[in-house]
Amino acid sequence: MPIFKNLPVRLKGGGPTLENALILRRMSLNITPQHNPFQNDDDDAHSGHGNHWSPGSSLLDGDAPRDRNPFEDEEDENEANEGKKGGGGGGGSAKGSFKLKSPLKGLEKLRKNLRVSGRSKAEGTPSPQGPLQGTPSPTVKKKKGRRSSEGSLLRFAGKYRDSLGSRKESLINGELNSSETDGDSSSNRLSFRKMVGLGKLKRESLADHSSQGPEEQLVQEEAVPEVKPREPLSVLEILQLVKKRDLLLADTHILELEQECNESLAAAERGTAPPAEDGGRRKAKDVELLYEELQKELWAVVRESLRTPTAGPNLGLVVQVLQQEEQTDKDWAVSEAAAPGGPRPRRLKQRWKEAVEEAADGSLPQRAEFTAGELDGYLDRLRARMVEDLGAANRNVVSIYPEEYQPFQVYVESYHQAIARRLTAITDQELEITDIYSLLDWLHNIYNRDVLGTVCITSPFSRSLLSPLLSAETVDRLELDCLNSVRAKVTTELSQVLDDEEKRWMETLHIEEFQISLAKTVIQRLQVDLERSASINRSLGSRVAQCSLNGLADFLYSFQRKAEMFHEAMQSGMLGDNEDGYVSKTIALVNCCPPFRGFVQRCAQCDPSVSEDSLRRANKCLDNIVQQGVRVLSDRLYLHIRPFFERLVKRKWLSNTEPYEQIEATVKEDFKKYRRMDSPPYQVLLVGEVHRRVVMEYLRSVMRGRIICTSLKMRKRMAGRLRDEGRQIRVLFKDLESPSSWLDGALSHISEILQLEDVPSIQMEVAVLVREFPDVRKKHVSAILNIRGMTRQAERQEILNIVKDIESSDGGGSAAALSRDRALFAEVPVTSEVHCLNVGLSRVALTASSCFSALRPRRRKARAPVQDNPDDVL
Repeated sequence: MPIFKNLPVRLKGGGPTLENALILRRMSLNITPQHNPFQNDDDDAHSGHGNHWSPGSSLLDGDAPRDRNPFEDEEDENEANEGKKGGGGGGGSAKGSFKLKSPLKGLEKLRKNLRVSGRSKAEGTPSPQGPLQGTPSPTVKKKKGRRSSEGSLLRFAGKYRDSLGSRKESLINGELNSSETDGDSSSNRLSFRKMVGLGKLKRESLADHSSQGPEEQLVQEEAVPEVKPREPLSVLEILQLVKKRDLLLADTHILELEQECNESLAAAERGTAPPAEDGGRRKAKDVELLYEELQKELWAVVRESLRTPTAGPNLGLVVQVLQQEEQTDKDWAVSEAAAPGGPRPRRLKQRWKEAVEEAADGSLPQRAEFTAGELDGYLDRLRARMVEDLGAANRNVVSIYPEEYQPFQVYVESYHQAIARRLTAITDQELEITDIYSLLDWLHNIYNRDVLGTVCITSPFSRSLLSPLLSAETVDRLELDCLNSVRAKVTTELSQVLDDEEKRWMETLHIEEFQISLAKTVIQRLQVDLERSASINRSLGSRVAQCSLNGLADFLYSFQRKAEMFHEAMQSGMLGDNEDGYVSKTIALVNCCPPFRGFVQRCAQCDPSVSEDSLRRANKCLDNIVQQGVRVLSDRLYLHIRPFFERLVKRKWLSNTEPYEQIEATVKEDFKKYRRMDSPPYQVLLVGEVHRRVVMEYLRSVMRGRIICTSLKMRKRMAGRLRDEGRQIRVLFKDLESPSSWLDGALSHISEILQLEDVPSIQMEVAVLVREFPDVRKKHVSAILNIRGMTRQAERQEILNIVKDIESSDGGGSAAALSRDRALFAEVPVTSEVHCLNVGLSRVALTASSCFSALRPRRRKARAPVQDNPDDVL
C-alpha cells in the first residue's frame, strides 16, 4: 500500500524494534510534524508547510494534533520493549530483534498488523495481537490512569532532570518551537532519501495508489481518525515542564492533578470511595511542592525581566498563569468545594506583588553598604538605582501586564517601601549631624524632585498611595537633633574658640595684626547649620536660625566682656607699653564686628518677630565693642594733637601756620594705621568721630577769646586764617572719607561773622549758623562778638535776639532732640565772657589816652604818628 512505501528505510529492517515502535506510535496518534514523511515532495511543494498547533486548540484535548512529550516517548519505548519480550510474534532475544531484515518483509508484516487492527476496531472486537506486540490497547491504557511518579517528587527530581532528553519542544506564547521541529523533519527527510531514493518512491506511490483496492482504502480511512486519548503527565514530567519554563502548560497540568486530589478527597468524605491512604496524601503533597517550584520560576522570571533589554515571552507566560490561577480561585470561591482551610485560594496575584517587592529589595543597595558620615553617597546610589529600575520596568515590563494589574504603580510602591525599610533601619541608630542633614534634605527635596519627579515624567502614577518614607515622630526627632547640635556649638565649641583667641591676643601683642580669625571661625561653624537647614525647608531653617541667634547673642556678650578686660589691662599697663600692638589689636577687635553684624541680621530675617530680643542684644554688644575701640583710637590721637591746639587762636597764630600743620600731619600719620579698620566702623564712626573731635577742639580754642580784634585789619586777618584752616580741615577729612561734611560750615560761618561790617548782615549770618547747628547758644554768639571787638550793647543785643527768636520758634526742642553725632557746640565751653569788662575798660583807657596825648605839645614832628590805628592796641 502507498502508506507503507513512504515509510523510512529504518522501518524496513524488519522486526518490532524500539524505533519502529515509536514511529508507528506517532502514526497511530495521527501526529503530523512539520514535515510529514508520509507526504510526498509534490504535496509539500503545494502545501508549503505542515500542520502546526494553533494557540486556540487545547493541548489537553485528544482531538487536536500535538507533539508528544519526551516522557511519552520514553514510555513508548518501554512499551515497545515489553512487546518485544512478551509478544508471540517476536520470540527471539532482544539482541536478535535488532538484526537487519529485508525491508519488504518488514513492511508487509506491518501492513498486515495494521489491517487486522483496523478490521478489529470496525467490527468491535479486539485484535488478538494488539496494535503492537506487547503494547496495551488504548482502552487498557485509559483504565490505567495517570502514570505513577515512581516515588516522591523530591526524591527523584534530580534523577529525572538528568535523564530527560533535549528533544522536548516547548510552548512559548502559544507557538511551537519551529527550529527543533524543522531540524528533526530535515533529518528524517534526508535519511529517507538516502535509503530508498526520491524518484523510486514517487513511482511506487503512484502505482500503489492506482492499484489499491476498495477494501484497502476503507481500512486506511478508518485508521486515520483512531487517535489515542491523551495520557495525564506524571509529577516528575510536570516538574520538568516547570524547570524548562513551560509555565502555562505546567500550571494546567498542576490544576488537573489538584482537581484529581480534590475529587478523591471529596469521594472519600462522601463514602463513595475508600479513604485516602498514603498515596493520596503523597499526591496532595506533590501538588503543593509543584506549586512551590512553579512560583520559584514565576518570580525568577519577574526578577529577570528588569535585567534584560526586553522581557521576552516568559513574562507573558507568567501573566497567563496569574490570570488562570485567579480565575481558578474565583471558580473555587463560588463552588461547593470552597471550604475553610483548603488549598484554595492560591492568591498568586498577591504573591506576585510580594515577588516584585522582593525583587526591588534585592536590587537596591543593602543597608550594610551604609557607612557613618557618608550617608549622602548611599542615598545617591539608592536614587540612581530606583530611577534606573523603574525606567527599565516602564520599557520592558509594563506593556505585558493587563491594565487592571496597574504594574507600574506596583513597581513604584515596591521600591518605595524597600527604601523606607532601609531608612528606618538607618535612623534606629545615632547619626552624625552631617548625615542627619543629608537624610532630611533627601526626604524633603531630593526624593520628591529627583526620584518621583523623574519617574513620573515617563509614566504617571498616584503619589497619594505612597506612605511617608519615615514617620512624623522620626522626622521630628531628627530635626530636634539638628537644634541640639547648634546649641552645643554655641555653648561649648564657640566658648572654647573665644578662650583660645583671648590667649592669643596676649601672646601676640608685639605683632601688628589688624585682622583676627574669630569672626570667620564662628560664622563658618554656624553657617553650615544655617544653610543646610534653610535648604531643607523653611520651618527647619527658621528654627535653626533662631537657635543660632540666641546662642550668638550670648557669645557676643562674652566677646564684649573679654574685649573690655583687654582694654582695661592695656590702659593700666598690666600688659606693658606696646602702643603699636595695642592699636592693631584694637582695630582687629573692631573688624570682627561687621561680619558678626551681618550674620546676626541674616539669622533674624528668618523670623523677625521671634528674633527681635536676641537681635537687639547682639547688636548692642557689637555697638559697645566698636564704640570702645573707636574711643580708644580717638583718645590716643587726641593725646598726640592736643599740644598743638593750645597754640591756636593766639597772636602768634595769626602769623604762624605751624600749629595747624602739626595737627594735620599727626592725623595723617595715625590714619595710616586707622585705615586698616573695615567699613562701616571706619567711615561712619572712626573718621567721623575724629573729624568732629578736631573741629570741636578748634572751636574750643576760638571760644577761649585769647584774641580781641581791635581793628578792621585784624578782624580780616583772623577771619582769613579761620577760613583757610577750615578749608584745609575739610580737604583733610574728605581724603580720609569722612561722612561728616556738615562740620565744615562752623568755621566758615564764624569767619564771616568776624569779617562783616553792618549789623543786618551779621544778623543773617548768625541765623544761618544757628539753623545749621541748633546747639549754638547765645553765649557762643556773644563770645564771637567779643572776638570781633563789638562793644556797643545795642548792636550786640540786636544780634543776640536772633538766637533768642530762633530758639523760641523751635520751642527749644531742637537742641534737646539732637543726637550726639550731630552735636558740636554743645560740648564747646565758653571762657571769654570774663574779658568783656576788661575790653570795655581798655577801650575807655585808649580813648582817654588819645585825648591826653592830643593836648600834649608836640616836641618833634617826626614822632607825631605813633600808631597807624589806635584800635590795634589792647
